[in-house]
Amino acid sequence: MPPVTIDESGEQDVVVRPKLVTTAIVLWALDGLAYLAGATLVMSSHGAIVDSLVKTAPKNITRDQINGQLTFEEFTALGVGILTVLLVYLLMKGNRWSRIALVVMAFVQLACQLAFGIGIVPVAAGTLLGLVGLAFLFLPSSNAYFAGLKRTA
Repeated sequence: MPPVTIDESGEQDVVVRPKLVTTAIVLWALDGLAYLAGATLVMSSHGAIVDSLVKTAPKNITRDQINGQLTFEEFTALGVGILTVLLVYLLMKGNRWSRIALVVMAFVQLACQLAFGIGIVPVAAGTLLGLVGLAFLFLPSSNAYFAGLKRTA
């Protein structure tokens, strides 16, 4: 199926979104929701997590340091989740630049995983889903779709 077809009237090009792009949108949406769920999960049991980490932390790490680090990670995951969901919405609406913004978001998510060592299962799974979705956004049929959007803009 060609990415761009012409109406019977011949007036306007209609861009048909390939299933790969739709799949990528779903994967990125799940990524964003995983980050939001992970942040919510950790925020809802913040005190218990801090208590658990204090018991296993080295003696030179204080409770306030653990609390501050966990709070920073929670809000980072929340911000990444909100931004990802916003970019997915824009991608779904056909904004071509949101595909490039999702590349940046994938690097941000990987940096968060490496820097913070986030052990929250939904967040780690979300990053994996986002990377698979990113690969789908740059396959040949997806590239043809985004090129078709550029021609009709």
